[in-house]
Amino acid sequence: MDWAIARERLGAELIGAREDVAARWRLALRDQGGMAWGLESCAAELVLLAAAALADGMPAGTPWNRCGGLLRIDALDRGHALASEVSLLWRCMGNTLAQMALNVDEEQRAREALGAQMAAALRGASAELRAALLDEPIEEDGLRFGGVKALCWIRPAPDEPAERAA
Repeated sequence: MDWAIARERLGAELIGAREDVAARWRLALRDQGGMAWGLESCAAELVLLAAAALADGMPAGTPWNRCGGLLRIDALDRGHALASEVSLLWRCMGNTLAQMALNVDEEQRAREALGAQMAAALRGASAELRAALLDEPIEEDGLRFGGVKALCWIRPAPDEPAERAA
């Protein structure tokens, strides 16, 4: 089968499965002892945009810089959770596409496209972290997250109590 036709079909099927992929991503995070935080409000939209980029053969950074959701950056963990969330979300997309692929070639090419998207999203997340935490400018437009970014402190520091007496 022609890759362009297969790419469009796989992208359309992934668009239809975006809510399921986001739900599986949340479950996978929970299974790993984490929680959806940084990408929680934009996971389904990132899946939608990744699928559309796959279907249309768009550049790898398209999902990251077109997303309109809220990206939360945890100032305390220095971005480790965000990188884990991005990687796991794209892995969940890859697993879903593997089930939808008609043959090994389709699966391999789809995983390659998603891998390039994930690498671009990780570079973009790293750039956003450096911009938020270190005030470094983001030079390349393709690395900018398209939505709103919020710098957050989500948990007390290790030497502070979780609650304070009034």
